[in-house]
Amino acid sequence: MIATRTAGGPQLKIDDRADSSGDDLQRICGTIGDLTAEGSLADFDLATLLTQVPAPLTALNLDAARIAYLHQSARALIELEATVLAVRAAALAYRQAEKGISDTFGGLLDYFGYVTGRVIAITLPVSIPIGIAVGAPICLGVKFLDATGLDDVVAKHFGIDLAQTKAAAKEAFVALVFENSDVSGAIIEHVLPGIVVGFVGLPPMVLAAEGDHALWPHDSSSMTAWILGGANMFGLLLPSDVEVWRAKGITPADDQPPRDIEDLYGREADRHRGADSGQVRIEEITSPDGTTRYIVYVPATTDWSPEPGQNTTDLTTNVQAMAGNDTVMAEMVRRAIADANIGSDAEVMLVGYSQGGITAGSLAADPAFLADVNVTALVTVGAPISDFPVDEGIDVLSIEHEQDLVPDLDGNENPAEDHWSTITVDYDPEQLRQAPNLKDKTDAELDDLFSSAGAAHSSAAYSASIGLMLAGGHAGLNRFTAKNSGFFTGDIKQTRDYQGKRR
Repeated sequence: MIATRTAGGPQLKIDDRADSSGDDLQRICGTIGDLTAEGSLADFDLATLLTQVPAPLTALNLDAARIAYLHQSARALIELEATVLAVRAAALAYRQAEKGISDTFGGLLDYFGYVTGRVIAITLPVSIPIGIAVGAPICLGVKFLDATGLDDVVAKHFGIDLAQTKAAAKEAFVALVFENSDVSGAIIEHVLPGIVVGFVGLPPMVLAAEGDHALWPHDSSSMTAWILGGANMFGLLLPSDVEVWRAKGITPADDQPPRDIEDLYGREADRHRGADSGQVRIEEITSPDGTTRYIVYVPATTDWSPEPGQNTTDLTTNVQAMAGNDTVMAEMVRRAIADANIGSDAEVMLVGYSQGGITAGSLAADPAFLADVNVTALVTVGAPISDFPVDEGIDVLSIEHEQDLVPDLDGNENPAEDHWSTITVDYDPEQLRQAPNLKDKTDAELDDLFSSAGAAHSSAAYSASIGLMLAGGHAGLNRFTAKNSGFFTGDIKQTRDYQGKRR
């Protein structure tokens, strides 16, 4: 069984269990109090009082027993009420402690980054000459060896392949960053903003600022906005308008709705696989009861150039979205939905991998978009969307690899809410080689598939993980499919594909 952990969704957490126990005890206290009150009132019944006149001694004994009962009842109620308060206090303390640990750790990283930034700023007059003195000869030497062909002589006589060594170092660095994605995410969220704030000389308390602003870096989103602003000065990562039109699909339309999450994700991956620019696909599904639902597939990145061209699924879309800005891909989705004449009451599921998940998550948190589109379900794979306050009425399923850096680029974990379930999978290439959907692959093909340091983010790796989870009867996947069964049954009435280009 592939190793996974699930956060959020309809499951009890420690503090929720404590709150539930407190509620149960409170109900018991109320019941005992009601019974005691009813018993006390019954004692004043006229018939009961008249029976005490012929037997005064028995009446005194009965009164003594009644007083003892009422005393014990009151004592039991007080103890139960105290227990209720203790249970509720424990739940509150657990939440505050959990939040406090997170805030304290984040604050330490903020301060570490700030001190590092100040050190860099102070030592800059010394470090720049040293860096030039050390780095320039090395760079010039490598360029000289490459230009003159002497690198081959070095490889032949000393056994050092400079190109291979450089590639190996780059691969090792990427592997280190991806395999320690949680640490990398924390650095992006706290250390880097701290370095910038310290370097420019702002007071450290600005790192504690909250809110969606980019006046200064204080989290991953504002840090991205600063990077974006710097890139824009050099004509990179610039926003633009978009032109959208109906197009022939990258892959043929399917005859039936997706069978399960694996099938759903396979269709999502087809929206960008092998394409220069991804497409948005909308499947119109008619259920046996006549209800119409729609699945909107949002493509992932296909172009990593920082220079914006006509491609809508490029690096510019990634950075703009992570900075919290509107993007050409979000606009593509809006126009595609408008062209498909999707009614405001029709249920819609958004599906996205990587950049597609960022776009889908941002739309699911956009009140203006949700005012026109009835999004009831959202599926994201390998996407950093924790910064998006997705509407509580949307059932969210997020799937992430533990060793994938991309979902950690926002520096936070997804909220563990009842409507939001996040399945984190321990990326294990040896296990993934056994996935049902990879049985037709040769060993050489599998080696090539999983050899890259960033393979944990690959579409094929996620497809394999989902296949293994389904084969093992993963409860989280089955719950989501069952709750949203209307999207997985019935017939596909129509499939529409949309292409776009930057203007």
